[in-house]
Amino acid sequence: MLADEVVDTLRTAILHGEFEPGMRLIEVELSNQMQVSRGPVREALVRLEQEGLIVNERHRGSTVIKLSLTEVGEIYSLRTVLECLAVEFACRNASDEEFAEIGSVLAKFDALPMPVTNVEVANLDTEFHDAVFRAAHHVRLYRSWIALRSQITMFLSQRGVFAEDFLTSWREEHEVLLAMLKCRQTASAVREVGSHTERAYRRLLAGQEEGVATDP
Repeated sequence: MLADEVVDTLRTAILHGEFEPGMRLIEVELSNQMQVSRGPVREALVRLEQEGLIVNERHRGSTVIKLSLTEVGEIYSLRTVLECLAVEFACRNASDEEFAEIGSVLAKFDALPMPVTNVEVANLDTEFHDAVFRAAHHVRLYRSWIALRSQITMFLSQRGVFAEDFLTSWREEHEVLLAMLKCRQTASAVREVGSHTERAYRRLLAGQEEGVATDP
């Protein structure tokens, strides 16, 4: 479907920082650039608003989301709650095949050419956690995660990985969490993922001067 291709193209551009926070996305210009009719572009903008990557305002049209630090804090506080529920249900419901699928994301990290980029690690981070949420077998929980997923990927790609240790420690942190999941150590896994999201939030705050809006 053409609209799916337009969504993927625009999403990738936003996540990679090609469209900066606050930048206007003009339907007719995007249509000309991508050589498609305005219908698929219009549909793509609606879907990207649902993902939380853009906002549509009556007199300004569509702009790339530019969140305040308060809003970012809300997203990460909600992420922490969702992640803790996800690992709890994954410990209870995940199959060995699903644990293997989660582990395959770590293998993808090992296969990345060096030097590894922030965007590559951010994409794998989202893929890893997405697999955990699917393994939880909790439909409404997964829907809640999807509502935040694109924004979290954007944060990690553009501002959340400023700490130098992110690229070097990423695999080790996720390997520890996966080991706890496979052993179904629910309490330990919940504590670990809570600490994990807290570290991710602190990395993001370290980059607050690099594009996160200042609260009024």
